[in-house]
Amino acid sequence: MKIVHPTQLDHHQIVIQILKNEPLLKARIAHASNISEEKAGLMLVEVLRFLHLTVWSQKTLTPPLLLDMAWHELILFTRLYDRLCHQYFGRFIHHQPGGSETENRSQLRATLKLYQLCFGAPNPNFWGDQGYYGEDVKCGACQSVQSQNKEMECILPDH
Repeated sequence: MKIVHPTQLDHHQIVIQILKNEPLLKARIAHASNISEEKAGLMLVEVLRFLHLTVWSQKTLTPPLLLDMAWHELILFTRLYDRLCHQYFGRFIHHQPGGSETENRSQLRATLKLYQLCFGAPNPNFWGDQGYYGEDVKCGACQSVQSQNKEMECILPDH
């Protein structure tokens, strides 16, 4: 399956459909992240954008802490998560805790750069407010995991 450019997928519409079928997910994200249910729906859009960036770029990326918490909640809906990954991203996206703090910060900076290229300025409510590449942005200790068998090349234009 060819992965479409992240801007060619309507992540908002996908979230509307997800929450129509799984309304409990919004409440779980809101509770786990200590945010309103309205913001939980918006945060889920950001989680999907993060997941899309991981498969499109073919790099191991790390989300900011708040998105990582929402990703954890999404994964608990195992059937939904599996179907979502395969339907929109062509494969299951593994979630792996770990990495040193230095590795995680470097991967978060790479994630933020990719996000900015595709979607513009990231929402500071979900991505942090210390600037795109600031050292003070709290990253999650989890990452999307790509194939361990070979070095993956980024398919970004002009990269």
